[in-house]
Amino acid sequence: MRIRQFFLRAFLAGCVSVAAVSAASATEYAFSTYGLGGNAFGAGITPPPGTYVTEAAAFYSGKIGTTVNFGGITLNPGAKVDVFSGATNILYVPNRKVLSGNLGLSVTLPVGHIDIDATLGGPFGLSRSVEGWGFGDVWSKVQLGWQHGDFAHTVYVQAVAPTGRWERGFFPITGLHRPGIDTGWAFTWTDKTKKLQVNGATGFTFNFENTATDYKSGNEFHFEWAIGLEFAPGLLIGVVGYDYRQLTGDSGSGDLIGPFKGRVDAIGPGLIYTTLLGQTPFILNVRHYHEFNAHNRWEGNSTILSGTVRF
Repeated sequence: MRIRQFFLRAFLAGCVSVAAVSAASATEYAFSTYGLGGNAFGAGITPPPGTYVTEAAAFYSGKIGTTVNFGGITLNPGAKVDVFSGATNILYVPNRKVLSGNLGLSVTLPVGHIDIDATLGGPFGLSRSVEGWGFGDVWSKVQLGWQHGDFAHTVYVQAVAPTGRWERGFFPITGLHRPGIDTGWAFTWTDKTKKLQVNGATGFTFNFENTATDYKSGNEFHFEWAIGLEFAPGLLIGVVGYDYRQLTGDSGSGDLIGPFKGRVDAIGPGLIYTTLLGQTPFILNVRHYHEFNAHNRWEGNSTILSGTVRF
């Protein structure tokens, strides 16, 4: 029973992974549909049966030092972006086992605000700013996880639907009008004696063409990690990070700037606090990422916060 409660708490600590809310990677718009930094503590854990609700928010501020294809137009180097994203995730884990593992079915419903300052490409080089709110692209996910003593791991497949606010040209978009599939594997290993937790998650994003702009974004690889120590009951402090590489170049008749393959790395602190709201476990999860080594993408800082409860 204590082991079951431990894995449940560890899973809840990592539930912000459902929120694909951070600005990320190259490809069209120099954004990715997958939110880097989504997997951290508890990354490899699929929890016991139940319904889990996570509310998450992310703040990202960055700039880019190269030309960007933005809805069929180009933005000159030096563009700046500020993004706020919020998401609600609902995860259902049924009682029935599948291949001796726990099956999880989830959906993520995002909303966001974006503010961009840029100089548009062309003979006049006009400086413009746009900002606005909108619904984001919806993610649906299927995962299957196993626990073997102190080691837990999960495989998953998730799909993104182009449901977000989108317009061709320089507008405040909160969706990318680009369907995609992301698949991967994640693990969590815990040394309960040393109160140490080590996590990793690796995945591949396969992008489909934006049919409105005839732009085909390349496929992407992402690896996220987190290492933490329990300093007091319910308090875990550690280091988190991610590494991103675009594997194939962009293409399509709407691609005006070439392959545009990108990369970025990030590192920062993470903190998780576990408490009870009545008899309901509640997890507050906060982490911050500082990006570096960027090429053909936005580079900046992001902060992710979440709260998770089980019903």
